[in-house]
Amino acid sequence: MDDFDAFVCRLSQNHPGYADFIAHLCTLASAWLPPFIYITDANSPRVTASVVDAVFRGVPQGSDFPPTCYARVNAVACFHARVVYDTVLNALAGWEPTWESGCQTWPGEDGVKYNDSIDSFLHGLRRLSTEHGTNPPSRSKGKGKAKAKISSAEEPSMVILIERAERLCENLPELIVPLSRLAELARVRVSVILLSSMRWEDLRPPLGAAPDPYFLEVEPLTKTDIIRRLVSTFRDTSENLLSSESSMTYHPGLLSLYEHYAEMMYGAVSLYTSDPIELQYVAAARWPGFVKPVVCQQGSDNPDADGDREPDIQLPNTDGRLRLFKYFSSSFTRALEALYPRLTNAADWALENDYDPTEGLPEMQHGSERQKARSSTTRVASLPRLSKFILIAAFLASTNPAKSDMRMFGRGTSERKKRRRKNITSTKGGTNKNSAVSQRLLGPSAFPLDRLLAILGALLEEHDLDSWPFDHRFVLPGEYTDMEIGRIHVYAAITELAFMRALHRMSPMEKLDGPPMFKCGISYEVTLALARDSRYSSDFDDPNLDSHDLDDLDDDSPYPEVRAAVANTDDPFIPTITLRTWVLGLTWAVITAGLNQFMIYRYPSVTISTFVPQLLTFPLGKLWARYMPRKRIFGVSLNPGPFSMKEHVLITIMASVGAQSAYATDIIAVQRVYYNQVYNFSYQWFLVLSTQLIGFSAGGIARRFLVSPPSMIWPSTLVTCALFNTLHSQQYAGAGQLGGLSRERFFLYAFLGAFVWYFFPGYLFQALSFFSWVTWIWPDNAASSLISLVISYVHGMGMSVITFDWAQIAVYYLENSLIWSGWAAANVLTGFVIFYWIVTPILYFTNTWDSLYMPIQSRQVYDNTAQPYNVTRVLTDENVFDQAAYDTYSPLFMSYAFSTFQFLSFATITATLTHTFLYFRKQIMKQARRSLAEQPDIHARLMSLYPQVPDWWYLVLFMVMFVFGVISFEVWATHLPVWAFVVALLIAFTYVVPCGMIQAITNQQVGLNVLTELIVGYALPGRPIAMMMFKTWGYITMTQALTFTSDFKLGHYMKIPPRKMFWCQIVAAVVAATTQLGVQSWMFSSIPDLCSPYQKDGFTCPYTQVFGTASIIWALLYFFVVGAIAPAIPWLLMKKWPNNFLRYVNPVFFSGTSSIPPATAINFVPWALVSYIFQNAIRRHNFPWWAKYNYVLSAALDSGLAVSMLVIFFTLQYPTNGTIGVGVRHWWGNTVFKNNDDGRGVPVRQLAAGQTFG
Repeated sequence: MDDFDAFVCRLSQNHPGYADFIAHLCTLASAWLPPFIYITDANSPRVTASVVDAVFRGVPQGSDFPPTCYARVNAVACFHARVVYDTVLNALAGWEPTWESGCQTWPGEDGVKYNDSIDSFLHGLRRLSTEHGTNPPSRSKGKGKAKAKISSAEEPSMVILIERAERLCENLPELIVPLSRLAELARVRVSVILLSSMRWEDLRPPLGAAPDPYFLEVEPLTKTDIIRRLVSTFRDTSENLLSSESSMTYHPGLLSLYEHYAEMMYGAVSLYTSDPIELQYVAAARWPGFVKPVVCQQGSDNPDADGDREPDIQLPNTDGRLRLFKYFSSSFTRALEALYPRLTNAADWALENDYDPTEGLPEMQHGSERQKARSSTTRVASLPRLSKFILIAAFLASTNPAKSDMRMFGRGTSERKKRRRKNITSTKGGTNKNSAVSQRLLGPSAFPLDRLLAILGALLEEHDLDSWPFDHRFVLPGEYTDMEIGRIHVYAAITELAFMRALHRMSPMEKLDGPPMFKCGISYEVTLALARDSRYSSDFDDPNLDSHDLDDLDDDSPYPEVRAAVANTDDPFIPTITLRTWVLGLTWAVITAGLNQFMIYRYPSVTISTFVPQLLTFPLGKLWARYMPRKRIFGVSLNPGPFSMKEHVLITIMASVGAQSAYATDIIAVQRVYYNQVYNFSYQWFLVLSTQLIGFSAGGIARRFLVSPPSMIWPSTLVTCALFNTLHSQQYAGAGQLGGLSRERFFLYAFLGAFVWYFFPGYLFQALSFFSWVTWIWPDNAASSLISLVISYVHGMGMSVITFDWAQIAVYYLENSLIWSGWAAANVLTGFVIFYWIVTPILYFTNTWDSLYMPIQSRQVYDNTAQPYNVTRVLTDENVFDQAAYDTYSPLFMSYAFSTFQFLSFATITATLTHTFLYFRKQIMKQARRSLAEQPDIHARLMSLYPQVPDWWYLVLFMVMFVFGVISFEVWATHLPVWAFVVALLIAFTYVVPCGMIQAITNQQVGLNVLTELIVGYALPGRPIAMMMFKTWGYITMTQALTFTSDFKLGHYMKIPPRKMFWCQIVAAVVAATTQLGVQSWMFSSIPDLCSPYQKDGFTCPYTQVFGTASIIWALLYFFVVGAIAPAIPWLLMKKWPNNFLRYVNPVFFSGTSSIPPATAINFVPWALVSYIFQNAIRRHNFPWWAKYNYVLSAALDSGLAVSMLVIFFTLQYPTNGTIGVGVRHWWGNTVFKNNDDGRGVPVRQLAAGQTFG
């Protein structure tokens, strides 16, 4: 065993970091080598391959190791199975093909070929086994001890190593199974080792065709191991070159300097690669130039050294080494950029970047201050122009107090120049007694990164603007400086300067809270030289915009967020419109539209978001591609091949274009419920199609302003693009090496859990949904009303804040809390607490507007007897408002919560406009101007290859939908004149482009529903049906136009042919609208008491009640003023205190609570709590889990809930007129929350019979 231990020890020394792996592999090789081994090394597989090579090629003779024949195969070079067979057999046989012999492969001239098939390859292995004496013993016919016994030392074995095995699975997947069973098939002693950077689970053949291998996993090398390996390589090279002319470069005396050099090189390059082979390659390219000053100084110090005697190397001291590192550290990243993609080789790069002694030798010893300044100036003089400006900005930040930044840089270019001219003369009378010592004399102070960037932007705008050539794509001052179009290169330059020690990073790398802190590392003299050079020099170095070739910027989007989520390439031959696209897309259009229409009439309701079809379509498309037969029917292929991303995009767009309940269906429902108007299906179809599709024509015309310009980025669309790329790349952005369940299996488990659980709060124990347990204790006593008012959910303030029903948390009105960002949810919750839990109770208990005679929260409106308002009593037979009947009957009263949040909806529109103007006006103006004049980016140029949608298509669509709209309100009595219809469309069309630009830039949409209500209230007073129709065309036309435009931008990013996109959108919208009308008609004809407040199955139509109430009321105008002023308050406070929480205040503060009613407190507080848990706690502390599972969980919970609702209704509630489970419906757990003051909506003050209020 001495030879074994010595062999293992020697290999471990030669390969640092592999001691455990080598010992494990050598133990297997000496005892029994498994027939199939799988080695996983995700970091440095090439190094691992060299270690395995050293183990089996260096087996000592006469040791405990059995004789071994070894073959190493690189799967990258194996483009055909014959190459694999020949490589293995030649290596095992020790055969080297030569040119003289005609490159014959083994076995030479006997004419036998063993590379035709796997069978001939197996015969070749058997022949090799015979020639090497590796035949297994003939099997005895007996059993047990009668078998022949041959010691392992007498049985040589064959070992085949296949590195980069994942490439073999890509190019020759049919070889994986035979190679994994090679010993079994060939019946010889052979072991196959697959080495890959991927796990076996990702490469395993399906259906268990391959046996389970013996697993070996290589741990990643540490920094110490990598540096030891680099030093070991230097030592070997030094021994080999000791007698050559270049031995001074690799002199043994330089070993300690090389170790220090390797540490510095690793620190600069390890951020990009930690592969020891790549690091060794970069180190070999930079080392000759790095050590040349030492060698040159050695030669100058010993000019008379004897050539026959090996000279002694005098290494530089610590200060000299630091000077060397400062001088050469900036070149490591340049070396990596050139050598890592093999743009050149190490020898040529070293020659091109060799150290030139004429440039000034870095001092190896301490010099004078003047020499130091001259040396520093020499080093930074060759820096790029942007790096010079960064150093100047760093010096200003280090030597000036932060409070002086606004005075120096915050007044614009012209004002700063005026101020400098005005302050040229100094004050008389000597110096000030209280003047402070200059910061430059005290030394540099630390500053945050964001301050450095702010000063840098001001410097570039003032001093660098005139040096740029004119470019019509940029129109604002300072817009096309290095700071604006090269932000990534700014950060790269700062990192490089930090490595050069020109900037000193003061905060540790692992610190994440707050911006990193830096300190300037150059002197005043160097800064002065840089300032003189930068101010008058006209050359610059910016990778994004070349003064000689401005078209380079068009190779990709100028916006980093777009570059991060969208590919700048396209394959026009990828299948887009296929039978699979139409079937899955229209199926999803029917399912999502039908389910959402069904759910919207229920309380609580849930919506099927677009994430559900987007996630579920991926496995469905994969299953279609795998199992659908490849046949054609009438020339149409049933299976066009692999499921493509473009098909996936179109299917998702078809599923989402009409997924939400059409706004016009509420008009039809209100007509049925409130005004007793039941028109036929033709009226409904014309009305819904007109409102849904007339906006598409506006969006199509506006696409040249909102889609083609690169500045219209549509942030929400980028999230969808990133999810598409994640799904089709099978990589989870941000998930890292997170293992565990696949997303598909996780979705299945969460779906089943949500499906089963909803049977409890949705059917068996409905009190779990309205869990105001305190009101169950005293349902009818004197204190019951006050308790219900504070604790309860249905008509109270809901301070119990507990629910076990996901339908209440993911309610339709607020969308899924797992999707909302944490700061947005905080805005909504803050607005809810202020307006609902503080303002509303104060005004309610002071009996403002007679509020004590009504519940504090209710969707209904009341008359002066505290009964639901009978709208038909104030309307004529033509459904026109009757003032005399109104005066006779009663004024209209609303619960205080209803009125408050009706007013807040008015404040939202002006708050959004003001907030957008204050915070985004510069960005909007810049990008809006740019969008009108800028040239197309790479995405627009790629899309120009496809035929565009002609404008006359949109014109025809508009004319058809216009006719549909006129028919709907002229043939049937609605009291809407044609001129009002035209005005509504003009309002919508006027706002499409400006509101679209706001949404495309800031992701905030300005709703016109309140504005149209106000206009029609004055234009057509007393016509509720006309008011609803006017509001729908004025509001939904713009909303649908922006939806169409957003989908078109998604298609623009994903390179979907525009004409195909157009027809998919139109067809899906028609199918979805027809489906929704069919579902609505069926529900009104089949569900008893639909839209009644006491409907037994929860179909109370909360949205219809609110929509109908809004048809006869309008809010106070002064809330427009409140909304306009409110955003200015935090904006002004941020001017005084810029770094505080006010930066997150958003108009969502108003708009989030505008969904009360129909939403209640039960929907807000648990919703915000879940949003905090997932968007803050989990996202911050376990980001890989959040990135992989968050949106999958959201889709699974919503889908399971929706399916469970359908199953409960159609199996337990709808059949036999609801007689199934009568006992379950009436037991205590399903009635306790209804049979108390909260459920009945009992107010604080109750009227006696015949008494009125108001």
